[in-house]
Amino acid sequence: MLSARCVECEADLPVGAGRGRPRRYCSRRCQARAYRRRREHGPTSTPRRIRDLPAPTGGDPRHRLVALAVDLADAGGLDAVSLRVLAQRGGLPAHAVYRHVRNRADLLAAMAEQVTATSPTATSPTGTAPQPRDPRQRLERLAGDEWAMYRRHPWLLAILATDRPPTGPAVLAMVDRVVAAFTSAGYDPAEAFRAYLALSGYIQGMALLIRRDPGDTTYHAWWSATRTRLERTGRTRDRQWLAAAGQTRPDTDLDTWFQFGLRGLLDGLLRRPAR
Repeated sequence: MLSARCVECEADLPVGAGRGRPRRYCSRRCQARAYRRRREHGPTSTPRRIRDLPAPTGGDPRHRLVALAVDLADAGGLDAVSLRVLAQRGGLPAHAVYRHVRNRADLLAAMAEQVTATSPTATSPTGTAPQPRDPRQRLERLAGDEWAMYRRHPWLLAILATDRPPTGPAVLAMVDRVVAAFTSAGYDPAEAFRAYLALSGYIQGMALLIRRDPGDTTYHAWWSATRTRLERTGRTRDRQWLAAAGQTRPDTDLDTWFQFGLRGLLDGLLRRPAR
């Protein structure tokens, strides 16, 4: 007999006592996610299915589990990642997962560490792909690498853009590279870190505009309806910027917007270095 599945994530449902209303969700997390989805996109919206992922094999068990968690987050966002789902998708009993991952916070920090450690800058050998000597060019490349990480893994922003970010070796090395670039431009270490905060704050702020689900058709409907309503109510008549913005597509023009702001920010930061 086929086992019942969660209507939100399609995970197998635990066997119940056989009395009362049939269970529809595997956990309170899936139930809350379904509620948020219906509230934001309407009662007829469908859950975002997560493709079947192969169970990890070979190598370090913790590394395999973290890599599987990254794949789950890429497919369904951080809401799709839990230690229970990780155990099920990895073909392991729950207690075995806890031997390698202490808790959810430890898992999220490890996911950020793994993604950051595999960024283009982190994996480029110094001898074959050296960073540009010019601080401006180096900062542009480093900013572009961080932006590309958020483009590839939008969920990463929620882990790094906090007042208590993870401090693993790869994450700290990413900060080291930016601070070193500002130091080479004439900043002292303290002000180089402040300049890093300004640059990283801009990158992460722009990353808030990255769409978590490019295939979500409800967004296109919202954008079209909003643009039509603004034009119909005359709100674009005396706002040339709003009329111009209505002709753009945030999902396709976002990289252009990012580069425009990055150039202006670096112009200001590098105009007069620290004492």
